[in-house]
Parts: sequence; structure tokens; C-alpha cells
Amino acid sequence: AHRLWAHRAYKARWPLRLFLAVLQTMAFQNHIYEWVRDHRVHHKFTETDADPHNARRGFFFSHIGWLMLRKHKEVYEKGATVDMSDLEKDPIVMFQKKTYLFVMPLICFVVPAGIPVYFWGEDPWASWYAAAIARYTLTLHFTWLVNSAAHIWGNRPYDKYIGATDNKAVANCAFGEGFHNFH
Repeated sequence: AHRLWAHRAYKARWPLRLFLAVLQTMAFQNHIYEWVRDHRVHHKFTETDADPHNARRGFFFSHIGWLMLRKHKEVYEKGATVDMSDLEKDPIVMFQKKTYLFVMPLICFVVPAGIPVYFWGEDPWASWYAAAIARYTLTLHFTWLVNSAAHIWGNRPYDKYIGATDNKAVANCAFGEGFHNFH
């Protein structure tokens, strides 16, 4: 979903776009439209006050603090200038945006917890904590490590003047996203 919508790295037909939208909803990291806007702002204004998770504000801020604190006014100002017309034309993205608050709890928590209970008789509480809560928590931290650890620790083989690094540990946890110096 990241490379398709945020970077327009490839084109996808509606079945793949729908599948990726479901997975992105399961990740519960805001709807596609908001996630992409923040990501495009992050790339355009990286490591400035307009960057939603500015790594220059420290590890804690770039890891999770940016979600707990009010966004800097420049994030809003610069975010309003980002071209989102491609997403506004995508009916799957706009449907997900409109239905996100209703569909997300089902796809992110209820379905993953219900599958082990229904199909192999798992204890409902064990299923809830393993398939829903632990999965979600690990997914969040692996994603956030790209914003924090991959901007602090690692190599800079592509551009030694930017903060983003190539961090193999983060790359292994985040499906290659830890190779951030090339991103």
C-alpha cells in the first residue's frame, strides 16, 4: 500500500487495490488518504518542523511521541499543499476513508481474533491477545522503528548527508523498509 499510493511506484487494478486497502485497514495506522498525506509531507519536508515525525526531535518523538502530541502548525500548513488528487480519484481509497471508523475495528481486531476461535477452537482470550493485540502492537512498533531507529542507527551508503539510515534489524522486522537511506 505504501509504494502504490504514497509513491505511485506502480499501477494496480482494483482487485489488488482492494486487497491492499483491506491489509492497510488491518494495520490501523489511519486511513489511506491521511497516511499517504502524512507520508508525502514527510518526504517533501523531511527532518523539518513540517515533517509529522521529525527525527531531529529525538527518538521518542519520532517513534511514538508524534502521535501523542499536537502536530506542529507547519505539518498542517505544508500538508494542505500536497497534491492528493490521485487518491481523490480512487474510489477504493475514498470508500475506505468514508467507512474507516466502522470497518477498521472489525478488520483489525474482531476478524483476526475470531479466526483461531472459529477454525481451530482456540481459547477466545488467548486468540484476542495473540492474534489481535500482540499482532497489532508488534506491527506498530516495527513500523515506528522506521521513523525512529532507521533515522539514528545504521549506515548511509547512498547519501551520508541525510538522517535516514540503512538499518538491517529494522529492515528484517519491517519487510525491507529499514533500508531507509535509499528511500
